[in-house]
Amino acid sequence: MDPKQIGPDIPKQSLKRWRKSYDALGEDGLLSERRGRGSAGRPVTRDLSAEEQLKKAQAKIKYLEAELELLKKLEAAERRLRK
Repeated sequence: MDPKQIGPDIPKQSLKRWRKSYDALGEDGLLSERRGRGSAGRPVTRDLSAEEQLKKAQAKIKYLEAELELLKKLEAAERRLRK
């Protein structure tokens, strides 16, 4: 819809939505953003202990090693198909 062409029902629908939000949640209902699912955004970071950092690094290494093995197998399979 072209923003210059607002139909006569659009303002009425907006007011109805705002009144419903105000009735249900009060002033906070008008101030908070409630459209869509809501952004997960960047996860909250917290300081990890040395043990937690080590576990996280080990898990990442294990994941990357598995990914590398998969890529090697894929390349080998592609080489076999070319021959």
